[in-house]
Amino acid sequence: MTPELLRLARHRLWLGIINVGFWVLASAVGLDWLSKGETSGFDVRRLGLVLVGALVVQAMFDLIGGAVLMPNPRPSLTTFLRSWSRGALVHTLVLAGVGILSHASHRLTGGFGPSILLATVGLALGRRHLLHAVAGVSTQEIPHRAGTILKASAQDPAFTGGIVGLGHRAQSMLPASWLAALPKEELAAESSRREWQLQTGLPFRSLALILGWNLIGGLVGSLSLKLAERTTIEALFGHACWMTLWAFGGLLLLPALSRNAVFGADRAAADSGCDPRRWINRFPGLVGEDGSASSAVQTIFYPIPSAASRLRQFEKPRPGLIPGPLARSNLYYSWATLTFLGRAVHCNVGRPALWVFPPSA
Repeated sequence: MTPELLRLARHRLWLGIINVGFWVLASAVGLDWLSKGETSGFDVRRLGLVLVGALVVQAMFDLIGGAVLMPNPRPSLTTFLRSWSRGALVHTLVLAGVGILSHASHRLTGGFGPSILLATVGLALGRRHLLHAVAGVSTQEIPHRAGTILKASAQDPAFTGGIVGLGHRAQSMLPASWLAALPKEELAAESSRREWQLQTGLPFRSLALILGWNLIGGLVGSLSLKLAERTTIEALFGHACWMTLWAFGGLLLLPALSRNAVFGADRAAADSGCDPRRWINRFPGLVGEDGSASSAVQTIFYPIPSAASRLRQFEKPRPGLIPGPLARSNLYYSWATLTFLGRAVHCNVGRPALWVFPPSA
């Protein structure tokens, strides 16, 4: 990575820390207020005011992340606002839809498990369409190697695509810029990595584990805060605050469980006859991050290991347990739990296409 990209990566990391920290602190204050029983008069109108305030605060962070702390060529303010306003509107509408679903879930069951389940499945099935709605990214199915893939016309240089769909209908989505510009051997290496993920059922496994994680969080929050005994509006507010703290716990715990998926895909590419080393060295310059020299920072903030770590892993035994890319996947699926953290982390803030497909390896 160039010195400029390293500088941007450090600044974006601090922006993400401050952005996430704000929502964690705000959620803790909200839960403290809820626990003191000072909620008389807290109705739909006041909940709406809280949401509007939250949108305004997040917009300020997005402005810094999407218009200032971006690699060259940096988008103009007009270009950013046009792209961001579309993404923010659709993201808000999705959260509103999840809120309505959560409202019905609490009214009918006293909890939020059904809404988390239905919203997560909907996000999984509609991810390709949401990418277009949020970021205007068009996709096209094209022949590639022995099958077909999706070519995505994303403009964000950190967009990596990912796996779209579930089961036998799952497909790899690659940026059009990679397909046009990458050397054949590097494209082959990344294609082999994606094929291994599909063959091993990694996308479905990740989704199942993430769903389980969020369902447990929703249950713990409902029981500990006694949300079934509260009005639906109070319960919605408490659920959103609690799941923000739960998602923060995921940001701390899930990266360590995600790295073996990267190492496993690298090893699979090498075993298939490709040499992924050049691709591994190029990748950080594309996504604008290469881990950290600090093991603590690396462990907490970077589920994608540094290029040096990935290359060293070839000298070690094959990774054992591979849960999947849980950390980055849960940034998207956290939409189902009414939290802004998937939009606030350092890699995503201010970049609508990455709200749907955070950078992954």
